[in-house]
Amino acid sequence: MNRITAMYFSPTNTSKTITGAIARAIGGETKIIDLTRPEAREQAYHFDENDILVLGYPVYGGRIPAILQKVFQNMKGEGTPAVLAAVYGNRAYEDALVEAQDILAENGFTVIAAGAFIGEHSYTEKVGTSRPDAEDRKIATDFGQRIAEKLAAMAAEQMPAITIKGDRPYKDAMGAMPFKPATTDACTNCGKCAQWCPVGVIDPQNAKKVADGCILCAACVKGCPEHAKYIDAEPILKIKAMLESKCVDRKSPELFL
Repeated sequence: MNRITAMYFSPTNTSKTITGAIARAIGGETKIIDLTRPEAREQAYHFDENDILVLGYPVYGGRIPAILQKVFQNMKGEGTPAVLAAVYGNRAYEDALVEAQDILAENGFTVIAAGAFIGEHSYTEKVGTSRPDAEDRKIATDFGQRIAEKLAAMAAEQMPAITIKGDRPYKDAMGAMPFKPATTDACTNCGKCAQWCPVGVIDPQNAKKVADGCILCAACVKGCPEHAKYIDAEPILKIKAMLESKCVDRKSPELFL
């Protein structure tokens, strides 16, 4: 029986949805590790040849989010098969898959499958609206079933690394984005945004107080029950306008197996 770890960083639940669908379809005993929680990102993780890692994460500017670089480096395998699920906001995933593949390969994993899936963009609900949707989830499930067939047909140590779309060297990482969400008077100070914030910069006693270090994941913006959180920094508004003018046509997931 497969021993699966479904690991994801998912502030707005898009990576969680896709990772879970793939892992369930592969089948077997499944352990969940939610890297969205700060304490989970502080741990080191070790896997052996009897494990299967399904790793889901969002794409930030065509790369792995900076917040996950050290986390990925602290994951060690021993001939462990891994599946990558990068979730991007309907613009482009660029080098986010090959970058993860390279890090994992250096640390003892073999990436046997990878997919680039679409989620609603962090900056605007008009791009990738409500995705991953039912069609995306079905594709993820079918992908997991195909991975299970591959595992059943071939021993993990016999599986060669797959070829994934992307460039080496990688594109430049995003520059500093020292912005933070603002809060309207509609806020009831329920504290949910502070609870969801993956970097802990929102004061749980006063939700209008946001410290430095926001990663603009939009967990607070998209999750607020009163729609009281928003991001109005001019550079972000310009990116939002570009996305809404050029990136609204539906893109399909890309799979590598």
